[in-house]
Amino acid sequence: MIATRVYEVDGRPELRVAIEQPIMEADGNWFCGYEIQGPKTSIKGSFGGADAMQALVHAIYMVRLKLETCEEYLEGRLSYDGATGYFDLPDPGLHQHHPVNVEHFHRHAPEA
Repeated sequence: MIATRVYEVDGRPELRVAIEQPIMEADGNWFCGYEIQGPKTSIKGSFGGADAMQALVHAIYMVRLKLETCEEYLEGRLSYDGATGYFDLPDPGLHQHHPVNVEHFHRHAPEA
């Protein structure tokens, strides 16, 4: 793991996010793994890119999207540093100048 963060659920540090170091696979594509573990959420996946930096940024974007749709957040129980609805992660937005081939680069293990 190269980065971790703990979010609060009902004010207690109970939801852990971890980002792995990007790795290049035999086909030349880069993938960066991520994991989110909380009381009701258990997600492990990876997201790819053309290089290590792009794979890392995509994985961070995916973590934010997964946090915005996790049960703890949807129930209004998730916070960071006491603020609800705030993840302190970049907003992926839509970048029309260079669209990502999501099917090619997104690889997500089944959610447990």
